[in-house]
Amino acid sequence: MNKVDTTPPVQAASSRTRSYAYFGLMVALLLSAWGIMFYKLYVLDYPLAGLIPSVSYRVDLNIDTTGHGDDIKVSTYLPKTDHRQFIFSEENSSGNFNFAINNDTLNRQAIWTADNVQGRQSIRYSYSVESKHVQYSIPDDMPIPKVYSDELVPYLLAEEGIQVDDSLIAQTLAQLFPDTTPTVLEAVTTIHRHLQDNFENRNFSGFTDALTTLKLGEASCNGKSRLFIALARKLNLPARLVGGLILKQGSKRTSHQWVEVYIAGHWVPFDTINDHFADIPSNYLTLYYGDLVLFKHTTNVNFNYSFTMVKRLVPKREALELLDHSSLNVFNLYTIFEQVGISQNLLKIILMIPLGALVVVIFRNVIGMETFGTFLPALIAAAARETGLIWGLIGFVLIILISALVRKMLDWLHLLHSPKMAIMLSTVVIVMMTMTVLGVQFQLFELAHVTLFPIAILAITAERFAIIETEQGTLKAFRITFTTLIVIAACYAVMDSLFLQSMILAFPELLLVVIALNLWLGKWIGMRLSEFIRFRKLIFAKEAQA
Repeated sequence: MNKVDTTPPVQAASSRTRSYAYFGLMVALLLSAWGIMFYKLYVLDYPLAGLIPSVSYRVDLNIDTTGHGDDIKVSTYLPKTDHRQFIFSEENSSGNFNFAINNDTLNRQAIWTADNVQGRQSIRYSYSVESKHVQYSIPDDMPIPKVYSDELVPYLLAEEGIQVDDSLIAQTLAQLFPDTTPTVLEAVTTIHRHLQDNFENRNFSGFTDALTTLKLGEASCNGKSRLFIALARKLNLPARLVGGLILKQGSKRTSHQWVEVYIAGHWVPFDTINDHFADIPSNYLTLYYGDLVLFKHTTNVNFNYSFTMVKRLVPKREALELLDHSSLNVFNLYTIFEQVGISQNLLKIILMIPLGALVVVIFRNVIGMETFGTFLPALIAAAARETGLIWGLIGFVLIILISALVRKMLDWLHLLHSPKMAIMLSTVVIVMMTMTVLGVQFQLFELAHVTLFPIAILAITAERFAIIETEQGTLKAFRITFTTLIVIAACYAVMDSLFLQSMILAFPELLLVVIALNLWLGKWIGMRLSEFIRFRKLIFAKEAQA
C-alpha cells in the first residue's frame, strides 16, 4: 500500500522556500568569509606571517613588605628594550612608596622608598614583553683575539666569585685543552659541553662562586655561569653574567642566570643549565647585566616577592608598519577599539566567545550533555583565562556551592523571589571578594582573578542548582555540575588555543563560518551520543534481527 502525501501545497512550498533560504544563507556566509580572506591574502597582498599575532607576556612583579615604623628602601632591576626584546605598557602601583628609576649604560634599576612605614605594604610593577629567539653562528676557524678595546677589558678580569687567576681554573683548562690552542668555536663548545655534561644541575639558593662549583661538580645556574665565565676569561674571551626570567604562564619566585661571550662584535648567549648553545629562546627575558643581586631591601623587614606571568597575543610591530596604509587593515580596527578603552586582549576574549558557544552547542545538541545555562560554560571559560583552568573550576564550584547553601537558608525564611535573588547576588560578590583577598594573602594570584567571573549569571546558576537539588535530588544537581565542568574545560581548551586566537584576530570574518556551523547544528536531527550510548543494546539488537 503506497503512502499518500497529504501535505497542503502552500505549506509544502513554504517548507521548500525555507530550505532554499537555509542552504543559501549557509553558502553565503561561507563564501563571504572565504572571499574576504582571499581578498586580504591575494589582492591586498597581506603577509600571512605578519597577520598572525606575536606571543607576548604580561609580567606582574608583586612585592610585599612589612614595616615597624622605620624607613624602607626596595630596589630591583627592570628590563630594557633592545634588539631582541621589546618592553611596553609599564605600570607602577606602589601606594605610600616613592618611585624612581636609575638608568646606566646597561641596566635600569627601580627604587621604591618610604618613610616611617607601619604594617604591611604592597608594591606592584607591571610590564608587557615581546621578545624573539636569536641564534648565532660562530666561524670554525676564528682564532681567539689577543687584544681588545678598553671597554671590553673589565670582562677579562677576575671578580668576587669569578676567580680567573686561581690555579684550579688553569688546571681545568689544561685538562680540557692539553696540547692545542683552541679556536673560539672549540673553546666555547668544549667549556659548554663540559659544564652541561659533567656537572649536575642543582637548585641551590644563594651565591655559588666558580671554585665552589668546580670542586662540587654541581651547581645552580649562577654557579655554572660563574665557572663558565672564569674559564672563558682565562682563555682571553670577554664574558659576562646575565640575569633574567624564563617567561612561563603562572607565578614564580625563581630568576635565572646565563652567560654572554663577546665574539666577533656580538655578545653571544650560552646557558649550560638548559643546554642553549649560542642561542637564546624567545621566552628568556633579560633583566640585568653583570654579577648583581636582583633584589635589595632594607634589613629587618619582612620581604616577599613573586612574578606572575600571563601569555597574550599582540600584533606584530612589523605588520603594523607594513599594513599601516591598507584600506582593510584589521589592526587599524583594533586601534579604534583601544581608543575607547577596549584592549586587544579584551577584544580577543570577545571574539573567542562565539567559538566557546559553538563548543557548548556541540556538547548539548550533538553529545547530549546537560549544563547549567546555555552559554554559561563559554563565559566561565572566557573569565578563566586570567585564573587558569584549575583555579577557574575550583572558584566556580566554590561560588556555586556556597551561594546555593545560602539560597536554601533563604527558602527556609520564605522570602519573596526578587529580594532573595538580590541577596544571592550579594552573596556571590562577597564570596568572590573573599577568594580574591585569600588569593593575594597566600600569593595565589590566579585565584585572585576570580572577580572577573560573570556575577549575575553565577547567582542565577546557584539558584538553579538549589532548585534542581530540591526537586530532582542532590545526585542530579551534582551530575549537572560535573558535566558543566567538562564543557567549561572543553571551551577553555578551544578558547585558549594560540592558533585559533591568532586566526580569529587576523581573520575575524571566520565568525561567519561559526554562524554557518551553528545554522547547520540548528537542523541537527541525528541521535545524540549520550542517547546512542544509553540505547546501544536496543539499537544493536534491532540491527541483528534485521
